[in-house]
Formats: sequence, C-alpha cells, structure tokens
Amino acid sequence: MGGVAVDGSAPTAVVRFPLPAVVTVPRHVSTRHVEGLASQGVYELFARLSPELAEQVPEGPTAAQRQAMRWAFAVEVLGAGGRSARGEVRGFDAYGTTAVIAVEAARRLAADGAPAGVLAPAQAFDAAGFLDFLGDHGVSWSVSGARQV
Repeated sequence: MGGVAVDGSAPTAVVRFPLPAVVTVPRHVSTRHVEGLASQGVYELFARLSPELAEQVPEGPTAAQRQAMRWAFAVEVLGAGGRSARGEVRGFDAYGTTAVIAVEAARRLAADGAPAGVLAPAQAFDAAGFLDFLGDHGVSWSVSGARQV
C-alpha cells in the first residue's frame, strides 16, 4: 500500500487494483509494466462484494450527491531513458461524466469512424481532443513533466 496525492491534496492510501488501463495501455503504447491502483476505500468495497451483497445494493446516489462527488485519476510514466511525466484528470459526478463519455464516443465513431477491431480508447480517439471536449462537462486535465529522473 502506498499514497498518492492529486492536486497538492493530502495523499490517499492506494493498493494494487485491476483496472482497464492494465489491459488497454499496452495495446497502443510500448510498455513493459502497467499497474493499476485504487484508493484503499474502493478496494475494500470491492473486496467485500459478493453476488448476494450486490443484489442488495440500493439505487445510485441522488442528483445532489452526484454533484458533490469528486474524482481524479493520476498517471505517472517513467521512460526507459529516465524521463518521467505525470498526467491528471479531474471532475465531478462520475455517473454523469460516464454517460457523456459514452455518448460522445458513439457520436465520434458514427461521424468519424475508426479502424476495425477492438481498440483502446486512445487508439480510436485523439486523447487531447476528447479531454478538451469534456471540459464543457466539468472535466479538467493536465500533463506535466517530460523531465529527466
């Protein structure tokens, strides 16, 4: 278990966690190692989840709870030559943002097409353009680094 801080906030306890990036990143970026991490709280929630418990999960959060919700993803990259970079994506209302992402992805696929086959999102869409689009929906992003370690 380690700690990760996003936006200068206090570090959040994290643990290894199977995330989609572990599968999708190596599809379009030459890499030797990809590791997913999640907050300790998310890990504990999923560790307790059983089919019986999943059936008892109540309806999702209210509109007010969704607006108060905050989320962030941080990615740290270390290149073979010792260069590093960090990317962050932040927003609110993960439910609403997910819906916007799904609709915009479908719209772009219908309007612009994509290569045939199964693709990682960054293979199908220009990442910066997609993230810029999400800015109108409360998502901000940044990339810093490309510094020598």
